[in-house]
Amino acid sequence: MKLGKVSILLLVLAPMLLAIAAVASYFAYQKMQSQHEVNLADLEKFGYEMVPSNTYTESTGTLGAQQLPATFAEKKLTPTERVIRGLMQDKENLLAEQDALKSEIDALKQQITELQEYKRLNQHFAPETFEDELIRTKAQLKAILARMPEADQFSNIRLEIMAAAGMQEYRRFVSANRLMLEQPQRGKIVSDHLPAFAFCVGNATDLAANSRAEERLLIDWFNQPDSTALPTALAEDLAKLLPACQKPLREQLEASLPEIIAG
Repeated sequence: MKLGKVSILLLVLAPMLLAIAAVASYFAYQKMQSQHEVNLADLEKFGYEMVPSNTYTESTGTLGAQQLPATFAEKKLTPTERVIRGLMQDKENLLAEQDALKSEIDALKQQITELQEYKRLNQHFAPETFEDELIRTKAQLKAILARMPEADQFSNIRLEIMAAAGMQEYRRFVSANRLMLEQPQRGKIVSDHLPAFAFCVGNATDLAANSRAEERLLIDWFNQPDSTALPTALAEDLAKLLPACQKPLREQLEASLPEIIAG
């Protein structure tokens, strides 16, 4: 009879104990699962939250004061955290160097801009060189000759020879008298004295040059007489013909020198 009561008691208590054990196991499992998820989240943020840069880098306070990095916490870093910390510091150093280089480049660009502007203004207001003056004189003379009816009988090559010859006489006159002429003074010489001389040279070239090749050689010779050699026959012909053109021009220029200087 007693055995039957014990059996009945066990039959009643066993399901209750099993239920309690199942509930306890369920809550224990839930707790373990929650902790596991927390650990996974911490692992995913490793390198960001495990080594917070704001803790160990310089920052600006709310009032604008510069806050130095905390160094006492470095001892608590693990080897992996120290590696990450070192890489972050290298990145900050590279960014700082990059900013410094950008500033230097910007400063150099500003200097280049200023130098270019200075060069532009200097070229605008500075007087032209003597070589520039000669080139301008030749171009001006050729333009005047091309508009004159007498030039119809001459080819473009012949006009180039005539203009170059006039430029050399202008060089000789200005250099001999050590003149620094303004545009109006130069224009007077080109328009009043050089055309007649140029036509004389054109006629002399017709007698001296026997081919297009010799005419092109004369262009080089009149432009750069010191560095251009002429065939003997052509040089001898010019030596006989040119003085007849040069003498009246030089006399006219010398006679009008006071007027030219006065402007």
